Amino acid sequence: MFYEGYDNYMRSGFPHDDLSPLSCTGFDPLGGYSATLIDSLDTLVIMGNYSEFEKQMWWVVDNINFDLNVNVSVFETNIRILGGLLSSHLLITHSSLPLLTSGRPYNNELLSLATDLGKRLLPAFNTPTGVPYGTVNLHYGVPEGETPVTCTAGGGTFSLEFGILSSLTNNPAFENAARAAVHGLWHFRSSENLIGNHINTSNGQWIHRGSGVGAGADSFYEYLLKSAIFFNDWEYMNLWNQSYTALLKWTKIGNWYVEVDYEKLGVTSPAFGSLQCYWPGVQVLNGDVKEALLTWLEFYGIWRRFGFTPEAYDLSKGVLYEYGKGYPLRPELAESLYYLSTALNDDTVYLFGRDIVENINNYTKTECGYAAIDDVTTHKLRDHMDSFFLSETCKYLYLLYSPDNFVNTGNYIFNTEGHIFPVSAQFFNMNPIPQNDGLFKKKC
Repeated sequence: MFYEGYDNYMRSGFPHDDLSPLSCTGFDPLGGYSATLIDSLDTLVIMGNYSEFEKQMWWVVDNINFDLNVNVSVFETNIRILGGLLSSHLLITHSSLPLLTSGRPYNNELLSLATDLGKRLLPAFNTPTGVPYGTVNLHYGVPEGETPVTCTAGGGTFSLEFGILSSLTNNPAFENAARAAVHGLWHFRSSENLIGNHINTSNGQWIHRGSGVGAGADSFYEYLLKSAIFFNDWEYMNLWNQSYTALLKWTKIGNWYVEVDYEKLGVTSPAFGSLQCYWPGVQVLNGDVKEALLTWLEFYGIWRRFGFTPEAYDLSKGVLYEYGKGYPLRPELAESLYYLSTALNDDTVYLFGRDIVENINNYTKTECGYAAIDDVTTHKLRDHMDSFFLSETCKYLYLLYSPDNFVNTGNYIFNTEGHIFPVSAQFFNMNPIPQNDGLFKKKC
């Protein structure tokens, strides 16, 4: 499945960002820097194709330049491109895998690209709250007239990539910016330790007041826990514990999760969305395997009903929202199943995985790759294969059936785009716990 998508991208989409699998062409929705290729590099390593990894890694080194007059999503560029470059660099420098055999010496070129890109993202963080703008121009900085409103995930999903970049370059600017963004969001929490979904980065006003684990907030919570683990960071763990307790108390109904007003606490959106499906995986990482399994099974029931997990489903009425009928080949259900497989001694997980693989193959495979589902009720296709299909969906499904893979026998943290980072004491935060830094004073 991976190679069906990858080979078709290389034939018909490359060097563009993404593949249009129905028209067999490529296009550039992200920045015009071959995003799918960069997103796929560590998947090639995981699948043992070291020669293709080396070939394409050197192509990236020789051809990619980020000094572009193009407006890009700060969030997407971080998780896909910066994350992909850092993962590939660390696989070369921090593993014993024979990745480079051509004889050409590697002189940290991927890290140099990552550093250059990171510096081009930093201007977005120059806001009164520290929470970054959603868009930056890679040459000129923040575009004139850029909206100050961004979502919580878009503002608070940088700690892994920026923290690693600071550690590797001995430049604290990246880690400081990422941590300041988290502080900026947390500062405007409610007395119940809930935060909203969209914030004005200029004044901290919540524009969308809904609090939940799904779209718009998802990876903010994911990164609190993953950063706590990866960096051995007490502060991120403290924030995670407070957030997790609040989310379980106020947004969990049965085994489902809804959105509530972050202050008034009433339900604002009784919806399930495909992006929520990452949550059981995070719960497994937190040690709450039973809770994770019960919620995952509910999500899987939606998959069984429609063949895929839709973007938005009304739990109170049992119907799809008109705007939420699509399935863009998202990985989250498979991602959480993979995490569950690492904690459960139950072969049933492989039957679930087979169902996911079969549906993707039976309903989304085209002449030129795999296409997003435009409507889960009709299985009508849309002419787009997002890069995350190769970076995440195929990767998690492959690892589900590969217990002896080096990722499964080693210690790795996945970023929210599925890029792997080796857990190492090199990245641990050794700072002592301060007695009182004022972080947890509430702004009400």
